[in-house]
Amino acid sequence: MVVDKEEELQARVSAGWRLKRDAKGFRIWDPKTGAEERVSADLEDVAAKIYARQKYEKVKEKLEKGGVEGGLEGDLAYIIGMIRTKVDSRAPILQKWAEDILWWQHLISDTAMKILPDLLARLRVEEIDLNDPEKTAEALVRHYIELRTAAQGAEALRQKYEEEIRIRDEKIKMLEDRLKLLQDAYNQLKDLYDSLAARTKLTLEYFLRQIIPYLPRDAQETYRVLASKVQKIWEGAEQ
Repeated sequence: MVVDKEEELQARVSAGWRLKRDAKGFRIWDPKTGAEERVSADLEDVAAKIYARQKYEKVKEKLEKGGVEGGLEGDLAYIIGMIRTKVDSRAPILQKWAEDILWWQHLISDTAMKILPDLLARLRVEEIDLNDPEKTAEALVRHYIELRTAAQGAEALRQKYEEEIRIRDEKIKMLEDRLKLLQDAYNQLKDLYDSLAARTKLTLEYFLRQIIPYLPRDAQETYRVLASKVQKIWEGAEQ
C-alpha cells in the first residue's frame, strides 16, 4: 500500500508511526504492529521534513536524559533533512559543509556553557583588565592550562588506581582458585576418612563376632583388648 496524501501521512505520524529512508525513497512503519507502507514520491519533500524532525526529536530526548553522545550526529541529521527539501544532500561537498558548521557550533556551545563559566570563576580581581581584554584572555588561558594539567593528572591517577584494582582482582581470583583446589582436596580426604572409618568399624565388628570366638581362650582376651583400644582410637579421632 502507498501513502499518497499528506493528510494520511500526517495522521499516521500523529498515531506514532515512524519514517525510514532507503534508496527508493521513504517508508512509514508502525512500531507497535510492524505494519509498513511506502510513501509516494510526490510526498518526498513533506516526508523529508517529518523524517528530519523525528530524528532531531529522538536525539534531543537522549540529550535531555543525559546522553551527551550523539548530539552532533542528531543535529547533523536534522540539518541535512531540512536541506534535502531544497538540495540533494548526498553531494559530498554539502555533507562536509554541514559537518564543519555543526562541529564549530558544538565547539562554541560547549566552550560557552561548560568551560568558560568555570574559567571566569577562577579569575582573580587583578587578572581582569577591562581596558586590555587580551590580558584577561591570557589569564583565562593560564587557568585553562592549569585545569587541563589537573585533569591529566587526575586521569593518570585514575588509570593507576584502575591498574592496582585490576592486579588486586587478579590476586583475589588466584586465591579463590587456590582455595577451591584446597577445598576439593579437603573434601576428597574427608570422604576417604569417612569411608576408612566406616570400613574399620565393620572390620572390627566382624573380627569380634566371627573370629575371636573361635580363637583359644587366652588369645580371645588379648584380641578383645586390642580391638577395644583400636575402637577408642577411632572414637577419639572422630571427636
